[in-house]
Amino acid sequence: MFVRLKPDSVKQSPQTKAAARVFGLVSSREKMFRLQILRIMGIPALQYFAARHRARIRKTVSGDTGGSSGTTAGFGNPQALAGFSFNPKMEWESCTNFFPEVERVSNGEMKVHLPELKWKTQIIPPKNCSTAVLTFFAITADLNSPWVPLKVLSKIEMEISATAAVPATEWRIPTEPAEEWLLIVGCVKFAAPDQHSVPKEHFSAAYLWAQWGVG
Repeated sequence: MFVRLKPDSVKQSPQTKAAARVFGLVSSREKMFRLQILRIMGIPALQYFAARHRARIRKTVSGDTGGSSGTTAGFGNPQALAGFSFNPKMEWESCTNFFPEVERVSNGEMKVHLPELKWKTQIIPPKNCSTAVLTFFAITADLNSPWVPLKVLSKIEMEISATAAVPATEWRIPTEPAEEWLLIVGCVKFAAPDQHSVPKEHFSAAYLWAQWGVG
């Protein structure tokens, strides 16, 4: 006969309890945020995207993440998102050769300056692709709300090809004073004459700019 003692329950320290709370908070809010932003941009969630995105969202958390500061954890550092690519097979830097310049304006607007865009110069296409649709979104999001409200403030879309460059553009974005994140997201989708030959991975998207508070 073998006798085994009933194991004690796992004892958690205040630090491990706080870390578990942060993990649960990040997991639930990130999922709601991710599903909305993918739907808005019309792009698929590629393999491992959720895990990578969740890890990047975790970097935006500030407050008590397992220490003894006594403050509540919250999403307060959206700048940590800047540069994150939605498609690791086609990083933004490998598909584009320009960067939008963001200018804050005091009359409740923002300006984003986009340079002239030329095929194979500012837009670097994959093999056999002949056209692309480039879209920028200005989005507000509040991950500190249980419902994670997300709103598209403005969107600008342009088509580019070897025979059709895009002139320099000034994109004006209306803003309102709010305690939310303001994100600028870029997305470029490539196409070919035979669209069936273009896999769904032929797109690139990234968080290009982020700030806490609008207006």
